[in-house]
Amino acid sequence: MKFMGKAVVAIASVGLAAGSAFGAGTANAASLHGAIAFSASDWSYGTSIDALSREEAVDEALANCGLSGVTDCIVLVDWSNGCGALVYTKRAVAAGAGTDRQLALFAAYTSLARVYPPAMLANVGSADKSGAEVSKVVCTANAR
Repeated sequence: MKFMGKAVVAIASVGLAAGSAFGAGTANAASLHGAIAFSASDWSYGTSIDALSREEAVDEALANCGLSGVTDCIVLVDWSNGCGALVYTKRAVAAGAGTDRQLALFAAYTSLARVYPPAMLANVGSADKSGAEVSKVVCTANAR
């Protein structure tokens, strides 16, 4: 997938740390994993959901991100048994994870606000005024 416009990219990824911790643990039949990867060179991204391991989710997200031929994809966030979100402005992109869609978006907007402070307005219900947009939210099948 690609974003419509290009701009100077600042990648904020509090979701990476939070998502990695959230996704940590042993894989078992009840755990499903997801990941979101992003390319700064052309603003493309790839996702993965319902993988049986963290490694499988990360590998699939990186592969999906690189379908357009880019080689600079990095994993912004990964998680287990929940959701991941990718948000952006004309200036920056960020990702976050949580146990449900709302918490994943909150984490992504919070991360984005670190490099673009008006994005925090989206967390209080003023997404239009923040200039932030949701690119993608994906959830594992067992997300609450």
